[in-house]
Amino acid sequence: MTFGGLARALADDLRLQTTRRLLGLRVRLRHPTLMSDPTAIWDYGFRDLEIIELGERVSIGAYSEIIAFRRTKHSSLEGRLTLGDGVVISTGVNLRAAGGAIRAGAGSAISQHCVVVAANHRLEPGTARIHTAWDEACCGVEIGMNVWIGAGCIVLPGAHIGDNAVIAAGSVVRGEVPAGELWGGVPAKYIKTIE
Repeated sequence: MTFGGLARALADDLRLQTTRRLLGLRVRLRHPTLMSDPTAIWDYGFRDLEIIELGERVSIGAYSEIIAFRRTKHSSLEGRLTLGDGVVISTGVNLRAAGGAIRAGAGSAISQHCVVVAANHRLEPGTARIHTAWDEACCGVEIGMNVWIGAGCIVLPGAHIGDNAVIAAGSVVRGEVPAGELWGGVPAKYIKTIE
């Protein structure tokens, strides 16, 4: 690598780090009770800060990636992230609130290394998957109050998890999970009602 190439790579890295720090700082300034680890990545449109709505005492763990874009080239639907009071996002969680909304009610916890996706690409024969539009008929994620999502879960677009539900570690959630039930597996299925 030439000196010029190295200098460009260092400048690009510095620009990315500075941008991420600035975006994270803006979120923390807007939400003074937010506890966000400095390694958490906040990625949103600079003019889209208001689509990130956080309650009091929200906690974001180390190495989490929070993506929230009002508009994308893949969808006409608005992205939005809403986390209620006391929501805990653990280490390494990936929240992707673009092409639909992600909402988590007060007191809910998303354990380490979970992925919550508001929109996904449509399947169109003959088109490169990554370039297809997102499926606007099945988008957004609703997580009720006092929900616990165990480690390593994937919550897919269109999922609705009712209040006081628990999702077992390693599960893939799609569709409706009624309030007060334990679900688990791939895909997640009913296990029992929580007394």
